[in-house]
Amino acid sequence: MNARLVVLVALALAPVARAQDLTPSTEAGDTAAVDRDIGPLKDRVPPVTGYTFLMARRFEIAPTFSLSFRDAFWTKYVVGATATYHFTETLGLALRGGFAFTSVSGAAQICPAGEACRSPTKEELDGKGPGQIKLITALDFEWAPLYGKISLLAEGFAHFNLYLIAGPAAIQYKAPKDANVPGSDSAWAVGGEAGLGMRFIFNRWMALRFELRDVIYREKTVGATETTGASYQVRNQLFFDIGLSFFFPNSFTEG
Repeated sequence: MNARLVVLVALALAPVARAQDLTPSTEAGDTAAVDRDIGPLKDRVPPVTGYTFLMARRFEIAPTFSLSFRDAFWTKYVVGATATYHFTETLGLALRGGFAFTSVSGAAQICPAGEACRSPTKEELDGKGPGQIKLITALDFEWAPLYGKISLLAEGFAHFNLYLIAGPAAIQYKAPKDANVPGSDSAWAVGGEAGLGMRFIFNRWMALRFELRDVIYREKTVGATETTGASYQVRNQLFFDIGLSFFFPNSFTEG
């Protein structure tokens, strides 16, 4: 009787033991599900699933500061602003304007007869050195094909978008007077500009923006006379811009 009872107890416990033996191996084979559900990176590396902000049908106002570079004669410091209306998430139209303060470039040199070469003064270079820009205005078409985010030390992300700009421009500059008369006169030139920009997004209504632009225009040259008429040369000027963008309305509803 006791032997029969022992056999029955052993048969009853055998399936339980086999189920317990199989449980660890089954769980070990589904490590992907475990890592996905309770892994340490679940809350640290979220996927790019949406936009931090939307630009369609919103206005963007950006005070800007620009610095010219690769200047042979004049370095420009431009204080201005850009107003953009975004028709869609990728297409926009921007109106920009800026007033330029000029200083003699460190690359400029004059070599008077019998004297050592030296940096010229503003009065000596006025009307003689090209690129003496005073005002810049432009109407730019904007195309923003790329939106994404950059990992910051694997703990957070900076959202950004990358955009291209191109459009006509009008430039006021100081042109040389006729027949090598000292000094300069204000003149206007029509040209164009093209560039590349990037916004780093802080929240739904504010972003930090950077732009690299090339402004191309025709400028009057030194030595023109009333009989020969004015002669012109094509100039191009590179600018690096930094600005702080504000979007209006300052909130949006996704969908």
